[in-house]
Amino acid sequence: MKRRFGKERVTIKYNDPNPLFKKWLTEWLKYSEENNLGNRRSLARALSSLEKYPLPLSSARECIILEGFGPKICEMLEKKLDKRSTLQISEEKEITKKPKKVKPAKASPKKRDRKKTTPQAAEVGSEEKDSSNVVIMSPNMFEVILLVDTQETKGKTKKTVDATINELNASKVSYEVRHLNIGDFAWIARDSAGNELVLPYIVERKRLDDFGMSIRDGRFHEQKFRLMQSGIPNAIYMVEMYESRHLGLPFRTIMQAATNTNVHNKFTVKITDNHHGSILYLSVLTRILERSFRDKVLVGCLKSELKEFQLTDEFVSLMHFKEFNALSSKTRDMKVRDFFAQQLMQLSSLSVDKALAIVRDFGTPRLLLNAYRACEDEREARSLLANIKYGRLGRQIGLKLSEIIYEFYHNTSAN
Repeated sequence: MKRRFGKERVTIKYNDPNPLFKKWLTEWLKYSEENNLGNRRSLARALSSLEKYPLPLSSARECIILEGFGPKICEMLEKKLDKRSTLQISEEKEITKKPKKVKPAKASPKKRDRKKTTPQAAEVGSEEKDSSNVVIMSPNMFEVILLVDTQETKGKTKKTVDATINELNASKVSYEVRHLNIGDFAWIARDSAGNELVLPYIVERKRLDDFGMSIRDGRFHEQKFRLMQSGIPNAIYMVEMYESRHLGLPFRTIMQAATNTNVHNKFTVKITDNHHGSILYLSVLTRILERSFRDKVLVGCLKSELKEFQLTDEFVSLMHFKEFNALSSKTRDMKVRDFFAQQLMQLSSLSVDKALAIVRDFGTPRLLLNAYRACEDEREARSLLANIKYGRLGRQIGLKLSEIIYEFYHNTSAN
């Protein structure tokens, strides 16, 4: 988090944002390893996830958003917090019996120092719109709202609909139900003038059986492609466990697809136990986003003008909701490169990452065909795409897939 005091620019970094939770998890893990208990793996995974998380958590319940944290570990931490609070209350009562040991005078200077470090809205700039209708939202001058796609509140029975609405109402977070052209949940910041900017997080929710069917019929790859093209840098794929004999694919295959989505596509993959767990995750994440963005200056811009987002940034550029939703529509005027990428993804073993990598080097089918024709012989043409690197790990597409793509376009152009 960056703040300005006078002319100086100070960067505040949390070296150890959750020391108590870290301490307790470390103690439990050590005890579990020494006694060869069955929960040592889950504790190790939770501790590793907590150490990577850069922000303070205000309660044990909020830990549910992190990988490796289930209801049981969160409950254990909550009990530790309650016990600690009880001890503190007991100590305070003892102190009140001995007024000579109370030294309130030392606390006053610290309070004054904290007031000096509080950012003022006047220091971060004006909220007025200029002639080009630039929207600027100053800290604490906007509301963070969870957007819920209309499809999420439609079910086969009234019971299904009521469950979603009731869970959202019980969470006591600000939410609105509206049509989203991409994703099932998103967040906006809205100011008093009604301007709406989309926060850089979006969630696609899939029940386990629907997840399996989407992989089989190709919707999975198409949805990932649209999420990656949406302009929202932090995509979350939420898989909701569901007991069913008709998953469409073997359970292991579905879980491997989820892992690949995390590793290759840089999506956050969150597995929830049930519908209640999904809404709990969303409500906790909403509160974290409220705390994370309330001290920032939000600047509205076009999708083409978006800058790389860092959580520690003081100024954040965000898309207007209207543009975001319009550009995410399936019926919008798509560019040739978008059609090209979707066409490539119809081929077997050609993922979103691979398709985008090919489109990056050859923007249209015509450019690819021209490149094939420019090759000295068929052998060179068949291996044309083999060395193209894709994904976060920088792997190569390989000769086999390069030959499959060559065969497809060679036969298509011949016909």
